[in-house]
Amino acid sequence: MSFISSIRKALGKGTADQTEAIRPPESGVKNDNMPRREEREESEASLQPECPVYEYIKSHTHDGRLADDFQIPWIQSGWAPGAQDGVFLYHMMPLQPDPDREEMILKALKMMSDEANGEHIDAVFSIFEEIDKNTSIVRLFDEIIGIIAANQADLSLGNLLNFGDWLICNGISLLSVKLGLSVLSAFTVPFVEEVMTEFGVYDEFTYYAARVLPRTNWKNGNDELYHLAKNVHGWGRIHAVEYLRPDTPEIRDWLLYEGADNEVMPQYSADICLQKAGAEKRLDSALSAREYEAIGKLIQIALESGPRPGITDEDRILPKFLDKGKEFPIDPALRQTILTALKKEK
Repeated sequence: MSFISSIRKALGKGTADQTEAIRPPESGVKNDNMPRREEREESEASLQPECPVYEYIKSHTHDGRLADDFQIPWIQSGWAPGAQDGVFLYHMMPLQPDPDREEMILKALKMMSDEANGEHIDAVFSIFEEIDKNTSIVRLFDEIIGIIAANQADLSLGNLLNFGDWLICNGISLLSVKLGLSVLSAFTVPFVEEVMTEFGVYDEFTYYAARVLPRTNWKNGNDELYHLAKNVHGWGRIHAVEYLRPDTPEIRDWLLYEGADNEVMPQYSADICLQKAGAEKRLDSALSAREYEAIGKLIQIALESGPRPGITDEDRILPKFLDKGKEFPIDPALRQTILTALKKEK
């Protein structure tokens, strides 16, 4: 019996309707408009109460985006999509090295890579469920990749890749999908890029796409992340902006005018957008009134009290913005805010 067959048998996922999520049926939508609510509800009624998350997202993705009110009905975490991970990533101390935790992860990875031990899937999940309680699976992203890289000689990489693929295609919980995405992130095989774009449309999983797609391994990965960034509006946009490479004028302009517009708090992204949009360079040259206004808006947001207050290199950007105020109108309240910030800097 193959490795994947063993796991499917162990979890009772051997029926065709549960395992064909890799190639979900066509949605039947013939235009670029989002389907009406009645159509979505009819589609949802045809799905099992708990089907693979992959299948559910694919069946609801149209024109590279999900409906604004999209949710996975059987997952009721009490958090907005991506919010819990956002709190762990932005408001918790960085994860410190822990030999015991690393040993547990390596033990689980060895089980995942051992074709003869597909029946140990419950043990694998027990390990990651226990770690997830204390640290959150999202914080293990770099650690999992690092452990795989450091222990290649002791792991069957092909089986590990298959296991990750199976998890993202058949997982019905957030933990199973995030574990699968983390494992796949250690590999540069072509289908991983496709996987990240498919899951990245949902704010709960955009972080994984944001970490993987900008890598230089992918020819169009950064462009794909840019398209994702424009189609997510919550925590997904915050993560996408964080890792998006500003390597084209179009991306830099989008970051300037829209990058910080998210449904959480613009303060998470305002300073990043100033830097990546090249605000200082723009202020050093001739710029339009629209550019100046957009820079001012980001400065105002970045200086407000929030999760990430302040501006990188504000001792250069703020005086240059005030100096350009001789050419463009500047709101008196914003001028005072900047002057106050400069005084504190001194």
